[in-house]
Amino acid sequence: MADAPIRITPRGPLDIVQVAALNDATETARLLSKHFDLTITPTPNRAAAAGELAVLWHGPGQWLIVRRPGKEAPLVDELTRVYGDDAAAVDLGHARTALRFEGEGARDLLAKGTSIDLRPTHFAPSACALTALGKIGALLHAVGPATIDVYVARSYAQALVEWLEHAAPEVPTSSL
Repeated sequence: MADAPIRITPRGPLDIVQVAALNDATETARLLSKHFDLTITPTPNRAAAAGELAVLWHGPGQWLIVRRPGKEAPLVDELTRVYGDDAAAVDLGHARTALRFEGEGARDLLAKGTSIDLRPTHFAPSACALTALGKIGALLHAVGPATIDVYVARSYAQALVEWLEHAAPEVPTSSL
């Protein structure tokens, strides 16, 4: 699918908070589930999403919570109140860049830079994975059959764009 159209768009601004269980990961997942009215488990490589909210597995006992900023309190403050001393909530909103890859060729393009099998039968919607993408640490989230969100450290965003320019010169990256 080399000529399948691909659209790459920045997803910001976003509130991005990492929650790490300090005690029992299952209890932390239960509190996240209750707070966001989603089914969240400590199962590796799973995501739960509803509307503009995504809760992504980010390591054992860790989740990345992503949503658009709203009128309510900052997400990190909200989660700190929910957990108290049972989990750590760290604001990563200014430390991460999120890009959305959409289109029939998006999975093929990303597969050029990762060892993960991105075919929909193996990386279905609601899957997420920490991986290397073009030698850059990234979190990939399968939003839909032809949509994958990629999260990288902000300091590596330019390197990711340069990798894209080499991996798929036919894909315009000038809008990023």
